[in-house]
Amino acid sequence: MTVDTDSFGTLAIAAIRYCQGRKSYMPELVIGIVKSHIEEISDKDLQVMINDCVQQADAGAWGDLLIDKPNWLKWRDLLLEEQKRRKQ
Repeated sequence: MTVDTDSFGTLAIAAIRYCQGRKSYMPELVIGIVKSHIEEISDKDLQVMINDCVQQADAGAWGDLLIDKPNWLKWRDLLLEEQKRRKQ
């Protein structure tokens, strides 16, 4: 079954949101999958994910501060770099 770009973006957003604040292997797993398909994410969905990172920081929803927080910050930076790359 082939999943269209809009559906994949929606699914990716939902999966990332599910993982925020969790102390498990799931955030790293989901981020890795979405990261490997980042070019399939629309500009709109990319912006939603960036906005979610801002809200996550505001809420302090990092999960474990020593394990999860650095991964979430790397994810945010990757999203911002991808957005910048697309605007060039």
